[in-house]
Amino acid sequence: MRTGRLPEHTFKRSVINTIRYRNRNTAYRTAVGHDGAVFGDMVTAMATTAFYYEGNEMYAVDNAVNNVIASGGVPYGLSVTVLLPEHSEEAVLRRIMSSVAERAARYELDVFAGHTELVPTVNNPTVVVTAYGKVMFANRHKEVAAGMDVVMTKWAGLYGGAILANLKKEELTTRYPKSYIETAAGYMSDTSLMPELSVLKKISEREDITIYAAHDVSNGGVFGALWQMLSASNKGGEIEVSSIPVKQEIIEVSEFFEINPYMLNGQGSLLLITDNGEALVEAFDEENVHASVIGKTCDGNKRTVKVGEEERFLVAPKGDMLSEVIYGQKVPV
Repeated sequence: MRTGRLPEHTFKRSVINTIRYRNRNTAYRTAVGHDGAVFGDMVTAMATTAFYYEGNEMYAVDNAVNNVIASGGVPYGLSVTVLLPEHSEEAVLRRIMSSVAERAARYELDVFAGHTELVPTVNNPTVVVTAYGKVMFANRHKEVAAGMDVVMTKWAGLYGGAILANLKKEELTTRYPKSYIETAAGYMSDTSLMPELSVLKKISEREDITIYAAHDVSNGGVFGALWQMLSASNKGGEIEVSSIPVKQEIIEVSEFFEINPYMLNGQGSLLLITDNGEALVEAFDEENVHASVIGKTCDGNKRTVKVGEEERFLVAPKGDMLSEVIYGQKVPV
């Protein structure tokens, strides 16, 4: 199997289809388009570090917390597992846990528990974070109807572009000014959905806006997240690429490595299906969270993105463009 996220058919065949017991009190569980679980008034989600670089424990923390928010929850705590290579220095563990604790404190989240182990089969530090929250709103995928608005917050490819700007700075500065690359690298500060959370809390108390489905944008980029959210809703979609917000710096970084920014890890962005997209965008704008209506749902399973007069089909995500650059693995488009 390829490095990175499992292909959808493998996930269904070897993960979903092996699960025998299903508690009827679990309202929202593991499935395509569901990155968290809801049972009773609790929400939980898990994330791990995607690849090694110093500081990548922040990816796991933000990803787990973002998944709780996208699953309709208000996060309130974390548990952390750290797997280290044999003979690792204590300073490595202290740095990782200090970073996790600092991020948790910034979000006002408790660190409930932790497990640390030195494992001979681990080559680089691996961090697994489980986030917990309380239900704020219920995802209602089965109620999604044709003609609803698809709304996206922030910008495409933020995390992937920022990581490449950090890790590939020397290469990028052969074409772009150093200040330009530093701007792209700085988008790492926008990879959390905590700003969106404050808006969602207010939206949950309004009667003029209903959120039927939500999905965080991470591995696989905007296109991957759109496919998963629409699949979970059993609906088609018509998306205008020109309406998908993307930073110019991320476009330039993507062009340098000849990759698609809409298939680049976009952690920090949120997709939502709602019956009142313009009002939802206005609510985000009032809290200084950038948001746009990028398309609509439709009946059937036809999922398309329109680029000018050209139309292409969305397909199940086969990987992330970040892996193409880091690991040299060609991602089918």
